[in-house]
Amino acid sequence: MNGIDNLLYLSSSSDYSGNVEISLTFKPGTDPDVAQVQVQNKLQLAMPLLPQQVQQQGVEVEKSSDAYLMFPSFVSEDGSMQQEEIADYIATNIKDPISRISGVGDAPLFGAQNAMRIWMDPNKLNRFKLTPVEVINAIRAQNDQVAVGQLGATPAVPGQQLNASIISQTRLTSAEEFNQIFTQNQP
Repeated sequence: MNGIDNLLYLSSSSDYSGNVEISLTFKPGTDPDVAQVQVQNKLQLAMPLLPQQVQQQGVEVEKSSDAYLMFPSFVSEDGSMQQEEIADYIATNIKDPISRISGVGDAPLFGAQNAMRIWMDPNKLNRFKLTPVEVINAIRAQNDQVAVGQLGATPAVPGQQLNASIISQTRLTSAEEFNQIFTQNQP
């Protein structure tokens, strides 16, 4: 990020899940739009040097302050939703619309979303002659959401009112679905 106009300093942090945040601090009075463009340009130069997984996941550049305006909290008054379900609902239905409000730089989600942890048994891996990399590759290949096209994309027929993405498969959501993942060396 060297060479960006009015850059005072940068700091970085990472968490247990592999997320990394690099914060750049600029001199007061710096145009945030110009600074964001310069950061994006520098990032494009660095992208080929980043690991493939990072490139696939994507890197976001956003203008924000580290000061929080509010901390709304959500609860299930009737107890019908667990904390993870509430966090998933917020991530799916609330977080992005709030992030698009003018003046909002970021809308971080505090709370655990649903996740699937997979424990590999070394003895079973050996018995099936599998490596952890083969299992990881099988999970990636079979737990992916793929957009295969659109209905109503251009060129559109006059009067057309629908434009929808077609998704060929969705991410796995249950332990049973993960149990059905096929690997090459299954008996």
